[in-house]
Amino acid sequence: MLAVAPAGAAGKPSRSNSASTRVIFVHGHSPFGKHDCTKTFKDARKHFANKKWKGNLLTFGYYTKNKKCSANVTGDRDTPIKDVAKKFANHVSRNYTEKGIKVDVVAHSMGGLVVRAALHYTHQRAKGFPAKLYIEDVVTLGTPHAGITKSRVTLCGKARQCKDMTPGSAFLKALGSKMPSTTKRGNMSTDWTTVSSYNDGTVTESSGIAGTANHEVQYKAGINHGQLITKTTGSYNGRIKYSTKWTNFHKRVSPVEQARLAVYWHATT
Repeated sequence: MLAVAPAGAAGKPSRSNSASTRVIFVHGHSPFGKHDCTKTFKDARKHFANKKWKGNLLTFGYYTKNKKCSANVTGDRDTPIKDVAKKFANHVSRNYTEKGIKVDVVAHSMGGLVVRAALHYTHQRAKGFPAKLYIEDVVTLGTPHAGITKSRVTLCGKARQCKDMTPGSAFLKALGSKMPSTTKRGNMSTDWTTVSSYNDGTVTESSGIAGTANHEVQYKAGINHGQLITKTTGSYNGRIKYSTKWTNFHKRVSPVEQARLAVYWHATT
């Protein structure tokens, strides 16, 4: 007798080099509590499309006042990042994982913490998070993995998301020292690339790559916090860490092109 899979069941997809995978772009914190997702990721999405990316180029937002996001959930600057992560995780699970579909994620600034927490707490089987996630590749651009700078803490104010991004916060400590990836309990392994800039201004070059990732990239100069998601062309002085060893600084592609390469290839170059 042939075994019949239960309704709604879908097999785990395999890892592959592909320009056909859906990419979800996740924005960062906004001091105004709102983003126009189309404007925020206009340059990045156009670049991916110009490079013949075939998969859908989607956006995910988490402020009630956002507009023009492919998917948007309610929230404001006082919504804990962990709660945003729970909403993101369940969005990915419901729309993709449960259907056997894998996705890639490119996240800017606090958006990287949203994705990191989504995977971390899913793997921990935390209350309210899905059973598993099929997220193949994640790229974080200017994400405060170890918190924002002291001056930015002051400027950010007393909103909960600002407190969560303060160095040494309970939220950051709970995420551990490694980017989350596991194949246990049906999860798909996730390949991480973290990108930082010495000229970021909001996130130090060390915070942007804090926490062990598969691949870590740093730009020496010429790219500020916002430009990490808008610089699509040109070459910049940067370096990449392979395993535990950094290359020398040398001319590298733009951060958006670096992100595209990272979600295409299993190994970032």
